[in-house]
Amino acid sequence: MSEITVFTARRIITMDESLPDATAIAVRGDRIVEVGTLESLQPWLRHHEHVVDDRFADQVMIAGLIDPHIHPSLMAILLNCDWLPPEPWDLPSGRVDAPEGKDEFLARVGDLHTSKPANEPLVIFGYHAQYHGWIERNDLDAISTERPVVLWQRSFHEVRANTAALEWLDAAEGASWDPHIDLESGRMYESGMVWALRTLNPHLLGNGQYKSALGDVSTLIHRGGITSMCDAGFGIGGYDQDYDTYDAVLGQQKTPFRTYLMPQIAAAKGRWKSDTLEQLEAWAAERGNGRISFIKAAKILADGAFIAQLMVLGEPGYIDGHQGAWLTEPERLVHLMQPFWEAGYDLHIHCNGDIGVGASLDAVETLLHAHPRVDHRTTLHHFGISTQAQIRRIKALGVEISANGYYLYQFGDRFADEWLGTERASQMTRLGAAERAGVSVSLHSDLPMGPAAPLLAAQACATRRTRGGVVMGEPERLSLDTALRSITIDAAYQLRLDHEIGSLAAGKLADVTVLADDPYAVGADAVADIAVIATIVGGEVYPLA
Repeated sequence: MSEITVFTARRIITMDESLPDATAIAVRGDRIVEVGTLESLQPWLRHHEHVVDDRFADQVMIAGLIDPHIHPSLMAILLNCDWLPPEPWDLPSGRVDAPEGKDEFLARVGDLHTSKPANEPLVIFGYHAQYHGWIERNDLDAISTERPVVLWQRSFHEVRANTAALEWLDAAEGASWDPHIDLESGRMYESGMVWALRTLNPHLLGNGQYKSALGDVSTLIHRGGITSMCDAGFGIGGYDQDYDTYDAVLGQQKTPFRTYLMPQIAAAKGRWKSDTLEQLEAWAAERGNGRISFIKAAKILADGAFIAQLMVLGEPGYIDGHQGAWLTEPERLVHLMQPFWEAGYDLHIHCNGDIGVGASLDAVETLLHAHPRVDHRTTLHHFGISTQAQIRRIKALGVEISANGYYLYQFGDRFADEWLGTERASQMTRLGAAERAGVSVSLHSDLPMGPAAPLLAAQACATRRTRGGVVMGEPERLSLDTALRSITIDAAYQLRLDHEIGSLAAGKLADVTVLADDPYAVGADAVADIAVIATIVGGEVYPLA
C-alpha cells in the first residue's frame, strides 16, 4: 500500500457542502483519503506511513477548476494563424495587441502581407466588423490580388477572402450549392466556413504543426488552473487525426489536466452516415487512456454564432435587420438527437439566440414525451440571448445551462450599440434568473472564443462588468458562491462526473488548483487577479512557471 501524502494550506475550499473548509488533505495514489486538519487526519496518519508536504501552506487550495467546453483542435488551428483580435491576448508566443478601427486593422494586414514570402497564403484570426469596420473582398484585393488573404472572424464561424483566396478555397464550387458562400463580398460563414476548412485545415495543421500548436494549447489550459476540460464537439477536425494527435500530446501522464471527449453528432454523421451511433461507440471503445476519456454525451448545433451575430433572434430581431443562420434547422433537431437520447446519452446543445433556445427546448420536450427519461442532464451551451419565460421552461424540463463566461465581458458594450440594443445586450447570459430558479449553471470558455481562464469567467458573471468597466444587467449577476460552483462541482455535475471530480472529499480523484489568495476573501471584483500557483492532478503536483 502506497504512502500517504498530506498537503497543507491556509485554507482548502472543498466545494463540498458537508465539509466546506479544511486546512489539510491526505492523498494516496491518485485518490483522496481524507480532508480536514492535521489533527482530524490523525486516525489515518497513526496507522499509515505518510509525509507532510507543506509547500503550499501559505496558499489557498480549491477543488480543481473545470472548463466543460473547450475546442483544443480549433485553438491549435488558430495558433498557426496570425492574430489581430479586437482585444489583447496572452499567447504562448507572446502578447498580441488589438488594432482599433478599419484603417489600423487593414494597415496591420498590409504589414503582415509585406513581411511574408511571396504568394504564401496569409490567414489572420480575429477580424470583427464592430471593431474593425466592414471589410469585404475588394478591401483585401487592394492589399493583394496574387496572395490568398483570409480573415478569420473572431467567432471562428466565418471567413472573409480576397479573390486569390476564393480561388484557393475553391469557393465557387461551394457557392453552387451553399447559400452561406457569397462570392461577391468574399464572405463564407457557418456551412460555408466548413467548406473553407477543407483547404485551411491541411494548410495550418500539416508538417507537425498540429502537435506543436496543441502543446501550446496545453500550456494555456494549465495556465488557467484547469485540472479537467471537455472537448465539447470532438471530431470537428476529423476523428482519427484529432484523437491520434490528442493522444500523443494530451494523453501523456505528464499532462497537467484530464481531457474528456464529447462527440459532435454532425461530424460523426459525416464520418459514419446512417449507423453513426453504433460505429461511433465501437470506435471510441478502442480508444481512451488515463488522461483522455470519452463521456456518454453528445454535442448538437442549433443556431449560429453569438460573436458573429449569426444567432437566430425573435422579435424585434437585429437593429440592422440582418438575419441569423441555422446550423441545424428546428425540424431536424429531434431527428438528429433521438438515437442518442434513446441510448441514454446526455445531450449538450449549442444555442445562442432566443429562437435557438426555444427550438432546443421544443426538441427536448418532444423527446421527453416520446421517450421519458429521468435525470437526462440536457445542457444548453453558450446561452447568449434568452427570455424570462424560457428560464421557467428550462427549469420545468429539467434542463441545465452552460454559459460562455466571456460574452458579456468582451462584447456587451459593443453589441448594445449596433445589433441588440441596451435591454437585450445587458441581459445576455441571463444567469441570475437561472440561479434564482434553481437551474444548474456552469461556465465555460469555448476556447478559442474566450481565454481558458475559469476565474475570469466567474468574476465576469458575478460582477457583470464589461472590459470597458460598465456593469450591465446587475440583476443577472451570479452570487460568488454559485460562480465558483459553476467552474467546479456544477461543471462536473453537468458532465456526469461529479462522483469523481469537482469537489474534494474522501474517495474522489485528488485534483486541486492552488491559488495565491482566497476568492471569498478578495471578493468578486478581484477573483480574476488571483494568481494560479500550481495544479494537482491525481496527487501529482504541476507547478506553473
